[in-house]
Amino acid sequence: MMPMDAKPGENKSKRDGILDKIQNFVTMGYGKKEDLRELDKALREHYYSELIALRHRWEKAYLDVLEAGQSDIGRECKKVIQTMDRLSSTVNRADYGYAPLFDRVDKIQEQALSRVLEYDKTLADNLTQIGKEVEAAESSVSGLNWLLLRSNINALKKVLAAFDEGWRNRKQAMSG
Repeated sequence: MMPMDAKPGENKSKRDGILDKIQNFVTMGYGKKEDLRELDKALREHYYSELIALRHRWEKAYLDVLEAGQSDIGRECKKVIQTMDRLSSTVNRADYGYAPLFDRVDKIQEQALSRVLEYDKTLADNLTQIGKEVEAAESSVSGLNWLLLRSNINALKKVLAAFDEGWRNRKQAMSG
């Protein structure tokens, strides 16, 4: 798990490494279905841990907002926490992926897997953007810039919605 004081993207090399392994698995044609499932599990665990770390950072900003007496903004911050909780729970409880992308003789349906890998790259980019938005909000809170914080919250909600949509699309692509 990424430490609470870590900057967004510090786990990027780990995530990119997992994505590279999956891509190499497909393009080189080696391995077994179980290997690909394990790689997918590692990728989803990474998404989950990064979401949890970002949620903890956001919660600290939320508590600072409440301590500053900004209860209206605090309610919006709480909604973001609830969204992060829902998304992280969805990612954590997801079925092992990629299995539906094999036919009966364990050949990879490469086009379908390529689509899923594109969703994974988009999700990774979304996580990086979520981290940037959380960092911007932390800066607004520390500067007591409540107007800018409202803007940060709206931007974060949009990126979280994009992650949510990407996750749903990924799940749909997985099921064929």
